[in-house]
Amino acid sequence: MYQYSDEKIKRLIEGAVERNTELDCIEFKDARGGLPGDLWRPITAFSNTPTGGLIVFGVEESKVSRAIKIVGGLDLHRIQEKIAEYMRDKVRNCGEYSIKVLDIRGAPLIILVLSEVQKENKPCYNVDLGMHKGACIRIGNTNRLITEEELRAFLRYTPEYRYDRKVVKSSTLSMLSDEKIKLLIEKSAERTGRSVPDVQVKEKVLKNLGIIAETSNGAFIPTIAGCLMFSKGNPQEILGLERYTTRCVRYAGKSPSTSIVTQQELYGTLDMQIEESLMFIKRTINYGAKIVGAKRVEQYEYPEDALREVVANAIIHRDYIITGTYTKIAVFSDRIEISNAGTLPPGITIDNIKDSQYSRNEIIANIMRVLDYMEEFGRGIDLVYARMAEYGLVEPLFKNSSNTFKVTLLGALYKGLNERQIKIWNYLQENNKANINDFFSNLFQGVGRSTINVDLKKMVEMELIALKGSSNSTYYEPKY
Repeated sequence: MYQYSDEKIKRLIEGAVERNTELDCIEFKDARGGLPGDLWRPITAFSNTPTGGLIVFGVEESKVSRAIKIVGGLDLHRIQEKIAEYMRDKVRNCGEYSIKVLDIRGAPLIILVLSEVQKENKPCYNVDLGMHKGACIRIGNTNRLITEEELRAFLRYTPEYRYDRKVVKSSTLSMLSDEKIKLLIEKSAERTGRSVPDVQVKEKVLKNLGIIAETSNGAFIPTIAGCLMFSKGNPQEILGLERYTTRCVRYAGKSPSTSIVTQQELYGTLDMQIEESLMFIKRTINYGAKIVGAKRVEQYEYPEDALREVVANAIIHRDYIITGTYTKIAVFSDRIEISNAGTLPPGITIDNIKDSQYSRNEIIANIMRVLDYMEEFGRGIDLVYARMAEYGLVEPLFKNSSNTFKVTLLGALYKGLNERQIKIWNYLQENNKANINDFFSNLFQGVGRSTINVDLKKMVEMELIALKGSSNSTYYEPKY
């Protein structure tokens, strides 16, 4: 914690007022009319900055001349209460802070003293705006919103995104498969052009790879990544890992309310779950002849490599902190839905997902990449789009909900969907319901009403969306 003594605070404030400027560690606020609406900006900026900082209430900065003047005039008790409420209700991941009242040039001022947040808790952000729109850093005497790259750098140290590094106390090194670990080390050495390490440095190599971790007493214990990737038996037999499975279901029709044709719960290491998930899907989807050019070819109704990429991403990037649910694969007569626990990382949206990939489980993802279960960063989603297009199928559809991320691959029934209809479907996935005016305001300015009505009618006929309400209160909802 960066220390600010009362004497140092007074010197810094006096110096800033004399120089007529805020400093890299000081921001002035008037607050005679209450707390300013943008208070979250300096709070998050100082909290995300190594030296922390001071927000001084009772100092006016002229909007015209930019002159700085100590004005005081604060309701000391009320302002301190409001600051405490603001820190509790509007700010997340704040570090240590204190509220002081100091006399400067005869006026009692309130000073909010902010310390830097520990790196595993960054970023500090405005709860109403979220991480990617409500977190700042301090640059000189200004507060700048963090970039996507800075957000990812912060998240790299948070428990959620380093959870696969956590040790599994109920496991031992003897539970890991030497054969599978040897294959990984050989493949990794081959990729980097290095020689395979000898036995004497094996523990160091495994630690560097994140397969094991060293405890405070010097013992080595497998991590979650190590257990889920290299267990000799099913990792689900290890205490704490029981729910890390994949549940597959084939329904007879388009809805979960239709009868179940077959179902299977998949155990084993993550690579095994990927392989067996793909086997399940291929057993339950159509396989037949198709004319490609002048040739007759046999193929599945969905591209295999697109299926592999989507399934692998769901299993690799699921949020392993969440143990109340499974990775889910639902095969319907008209589509396939692949869902995993956990939402998209902050800064990544359905709109930018093709360009902003990010690994929730970095160790697992790196291991899977070495073992050829994943494309390099940025290529996986592009591959899915490209292969679906080659099959004449609609692009993948995404839904990011409160604790689940779902990818839907639509079958041949939906080949006729146009670009506007796909936008409508994605918009409804994000907003749950909308009327035709919402589509005009947010998606299709300049497009004729009759055109959109035709698009919506077709989507209702396809049973993609449903028309609800009556008269002037009609709206649309997604069917799934």
